[in-house]
Amino acid sequence: MGAAQENPSSPSQFGFRIYKLIKDGPLAKGGAKEITDFIIPPIEILNQKNSFNDWILSLADKTITIKLYSLLYRGFKYIEIKTNSVGSKEGILGAAVKYENFENADKNLLHVTSVVENSFAKNKLGLIPYEDFIIAAKIKNTPIISLNKEGYNPLEILNIIISSNNGNDITFFIYNLKNGPRVVEKKLEKDDNSDKFTLGCDVAYGALHEFPMIEIEKDSKELKKAKENITNETEKKEETDIKEININNGDEINGNNLAIKKDDNENINISKKEEENNNDVIEEDII
Repeated sequence: MGAAQENPSSPSQFGFRIYKLIKDGPLAKGGAKEITDFIIPPIEILNQKNSFNDWILSLADKTITIKLYSLLYRGFKYIEIKTNSVGSKEGILGAAVKYENFENADKNLLHVTSVVENSFAKNKLGLIPYEDFIIAAKIKNTPIISLNKEGYNPLEILNIIISSNNGNDITFFIYNLKNGPRVVEKKLEKDDNSDKFTLGCDVAYGALHEFPMIEIEKDSKELKKAKENITNETEKKEETDIKEININNGDEINGNNLAIKKDDNENINISKKEEENNNDVIEEDII
């Protein structure tokens, strides 16, 4: 399975995805959401004319309005927060983030479509068909590896992560449509009767498996209030033809189990940071 070729994205399509919020931290108090919200810094930061870390430091100990992109609503919103001072253990904003393309975030993930009984996916990860999306993974002491990575399809990324980390502890970032985000850390171990690790689930991505957009008519009062803060400045996205992956065929899929097998010719280091994109931010640091 080869890497998908994509046209380079504009800096205006990027932001810093919130993977972890510190409880009672500035962003958490302001109503920011894990997994589905992206911090959108000034264009000077995205164009790499200024450092992201310098910008964060400039926000310390102030009442500010910060711009977010919501994957739930496919739009921008603004929240007002009182930031922490420099040196706070909770960070200035109180979040762990990763630089990503928010325009592609609804497509570059894996939708769980079936789960095998007594499998790793069922017993260890608690995956629920048609409710759960796999968003990212993290090996201990390494940066978060998002499935939303330009140049690769999400199934390819997960294959590489799993095939390279048998016996290691891996944290999975999962989003459930009913209950929201959850983080699960488990050790990957091959079955004694198999020479390869299988999660024990079917996953898919493409036009039929994109992250759904919330319909405001069905929202709670809390979500309606959040919707009121969404601005109309969302740029119209160009429609992209994304083909659905049939995960029941091909060398990397074994029946109803997601069988992970690494191509001997594969030479992708997906955990390596892209210096041109990280804007000096350390993904595991709390900003």
